[in-house]
Amino acid sequence: MRALAAVGFVALGFGLGAYYTADGLGVFSAVNLLGGGAALAIAAIRALRRRGAGAGTRRGSAAWLGVAGAVAVVWIAEYALERADLAFDWTADARYSVAPATREALAALPDRVLLTLFHDSGDNRTRSTRLLLQSLARAGPVDVHDRQLDQASDEAERYGVGTSNSVVVALGDRFEVVERPTEGTLWEALQRLTSARHAVLYVARGEGEGNLERSEASGFSGLATALQTEGYTLRDWVTAAAASIPDDAAAVLFVAPRRPMRESSLAALEAYLARGGRLVALLDPGADTGLEAVLTRWGFSLPAGVVVDPASGPVEGDPPGVDPIVFEYAAHPITHGLDSTKMTFFRRARPVGVAHKPEPDDELRTLVFSSKRAWLAPNVDAVEHGLAPQRPADASEGHQALLAIGRFPRPAGETRIVVFGDADFASNRYLRSLYNLDLVLNSVHWATARESAITTRPKVLTPDQYPLTPQQSLRMLYGVGLLIPEACLIAAALLWARRRGA
Repeated sequence: MRALAAVGFVALGFGLGAYYTADGLGVFSAVNLLGGGAALAIAAIRALRRRGAGAGTRRGSAAWLGVAGAVAVVWIAEYALERADLAFDWTADARYSVAPATREALAALPDRVLLTLFHDSGDNRTRSTRLLLQSLARAGPVDVHDRQLDQASDEAERYGVGTSNSVVVALGDRFEVVERPTEGTLWEALQRLTSARHAVLYVARGEGEGNLERSEASGFSGLATALQTEGYTLRDWVTAAAASIPDDAAAVLFVAPRRPMRESSLAALEAYLARGGRLVALLDPGADTGLEAVLTRWGFSLPAGVVVDPASGPVEGDPPGVDPIVFEYAAHPITHGLDSTKMTFFRRARPVGVAHKPEPDDELRTLVFSSKRAWLAPNVDAVEHGLAPQRPADASEGHQALLAIGRFPRPAGETRIVVFGDADFASNRYLRSLYNLDLVLNSVHWATARESAITTRPKVLTPDQYPLTPQQSLRMLYGVGLLIPEACLIAAALLWARRRGA
C-alpha cells in the first residue's frame, strides 16, 4: 500500500508540474495525473479494507487524514492567491510576464481597451488565454470580458468571430479579432488600432523582386503586414517606368532584385540618395542588378559568394553551413535587445562589408556577423541547387558580416542606407523565426529616422515556428528528459516503501 501511494504521489507531482509548466494537458501530464490518481485511489481503498487491523489501522487512517488535510491546504492556498490577484509565472518562456514593448503600448493607449474572449465551454485552450489577458489587465488600462459562443452568438456575429478561443480587441469604435491569442498577436492588434501612418515606403518592383503580396512561404506578405502594423504606408516604385522617386518617400525598399536595372532607374536612385534619401536593400547572392555598383560608390563592399558557417547545421535539406544562425552583433540601435540568447537566422547569404568612406564625416559600420569559423564559397549556383559548397584552398576563416549600414551627412539632408546580404530571412517562411522580425523592422525604423519605434517585440508563438519555441522544446523533453528522473524517483519510492514495510 505504501509503495502504491508513493508511486501515486510521484506521478501526480510530475503530472501537475507538466500541466502548469506546459500550459495545457498534454499526453505526459494526462498519463501521470490519471495514473497517479488511480494509484492513490487504490491505495486508499486498500487502507479502508484494513480498518480492523487495530493500531496499525489508526496510524494508517491518521496518515490518510494528513494527506487529505495537505491537499485541502493546497486548494485553499491556491484559491486565496487567486483572490489576492497574485501571479507567478513559471512557464519555460515566461509566457505570462508582459514584455516591455507591450507595457509601452499599453501606457500609450489613448483610452481603456476592452479584451473579450469568445470560446466554447469545452475548449481547454481558454485557461491559458485567460491567464494572459489577466496579465495584460494588471499591466495597463485593460478591461477583460468572457463570453461563451453559444450564449453570445449575436455579439460574436457582430465582430465576425468564427472560432473558439478568439479575442476581440476593442478601442473606442475600432476593433481587431485575434484568432490565435498570444502576447505577440495581441500586441500587433494594439499596434494596428493605435498606429498612425508615419511614413511612406516605396517598394521597388519590376526586376524580379520578392513579392510583398504573395502569401506562400517564399513570398513576403508577412513583411508587408508587419510594416503596415508598424505604421508604414507601402507604395510601388516601378523602376522601369519611373523617372524619379517621389518626395514623400521615407525610404525605398529593395527585396531581392534579380535582373539588371535600367540606367535611368539607377540615376533616379542616385539623385534621391544625394538629396538625403533613405535606402533599405535585401540582396541575395548571385545577382548583378546595378544596385551593387551604386552601393559600392557609397562605400559598401559586396563580395561575390555565399557565406558558409560550420557552426550552423543543415536546415531543410540545405547543405551544412549555408544557413547561418547569428548570435554576434555590434552595439547599435538596430541590434537593440539582440544578443547570444536572441539569435537571428539567415539562409544562403552573401557577405556585406564596408570598403571606404566617400566623405570624411560619413559613418559606415557592420552590425551582424557569422561565427569566426565562417568562410566564403564562390560557387553560388551550386549552393542554390542544393550541392555542398566546396572550400577553396585559399579560403580563410573569419567573421563574415551579413548587415552593413551607413550614415552620410549631405547638404540636402542625411542619407541613410541599410544593406542585408540576404532576403530569404524576411520571407514568410523565416520572418518569425527567432528574432528576424525585430532585426528587419528595427533596420527600417533606423533608416527612416524613427529610432523611438525600435523595440524587441513579444514573440508570436506558432506550432510550426522554426526553430522550435522553448515551449515546444519543453514538450519534447517530456518524452525522455522528465521520464528518466520520474522513473528514478518511483524506484526510490518503491525501495523506501519496501524498507519501511520490512
